[in-house]
Amino acid sequence: MGAVDNEAQERAAGSQYYLLGFNIKGSFSPLLHNTGFKLLGLPYTYDLFEVPHVDESVEKLLQDPKVGGFSVTAPHKLEVGRFMDDISDEARTMGSVNTIVATNPSDGSQRRLYGDNTDWLGITRCIQGGKIDLDESGTTAVVLGAGGAARAAVYAFIKLGIHNIIVVNRTLERAQELAASFPSHNIEVVHSLLAFRDRSNNHILKVSVIVGCLPAHVLTEFDVPDWLFPNVQKGVLVEMAYGRRTAITEKALAASNWTVFDGIDVLQQQAFGQFEAWTGQTAPKMEMMDAVNKALGRTLNPAFAEDHTCKDH
Repeated sequence: MGAVDNEAQERAAGSQYYLLGFNIKGSFSPLLHNTGFKLLGLPYTYDLFEVPHVDESVEKLLQDPKVGGFSVTAPHKLEVGRFMDDISDEARTMGSVNTIVATNPSDGSQRRLYGDNTDWLGITRCIQGGKIDLDESGTTAVVLGAGGAARAAVYAFIKLGIHNIIVVNRTLERAQELAASFPSHNIEVVHSLLAFRDRSNNHILKVSVIVGCLPAHVLTEFDVPDWLFPNVQKGVLVEMAYGRRTAITEKALAASNWTVFDGIDVLQQQAFGQFEAWTGQTAPKMEMMDAVNKALGRTLNPAFAEDHTCKDH
């Protein structure tokens, strides 16, 4: 996502913001954003707008001049794009919109909607938080899954300068479709973690970045090879699944050389990009994270104990 420009305040002209999605009652996005608004003294509010489909009520809300923007989550990220007047390169590349910024121009001209995607930014910031040495020629990054989140992960890898990328998905056709979306990059496709081999000399690949984008129950401990984590000096796992530890998380946590991030970490990091696009101000990151972590009874990820990793790449 690009830097917040001088028109951000005008774009964020409304006072009401929403999370648009379905089955979102347990979302921590309202707590996260409302904490930031309050700390900066902004007269904004953030609420949930839950609908199963993008219907007339959504279209009406998109055009409400009191609404300054939206976060968008499943299952609406693909549908809302058709209502955007402008769309970022990131959202176009990923084929989905998770952030909407509304413009109410001061000259009275027509309201405009700008669609963006910050999912990749949340993943990027977590990988950077792992403080691993991203050797452009030697780093191998793996994404588990081939859906929208996996597409964001591949985009994050590319933005970080990682050239060795592997997509793991049981349905190879879906993985091949994802890889084909990035034709300028040589992305390998395999059906399981157990298939990792360096095709040139049959040695096991040294994977130092993994992003998990599969439902929590899909992988069992038998699907995660024991050699994977001790095979590199230092690694980082970003596990997008919410709610409970997965089999791959358990093995990564047992390896002292790996840093682990979960779905809440990604949620927080990607939300800062949304907040700053709406308000034109730097998000109070530590306080926003603290509010959510306290509500969940979790501690701050040590990687974010100092706010030096929360920078756009």
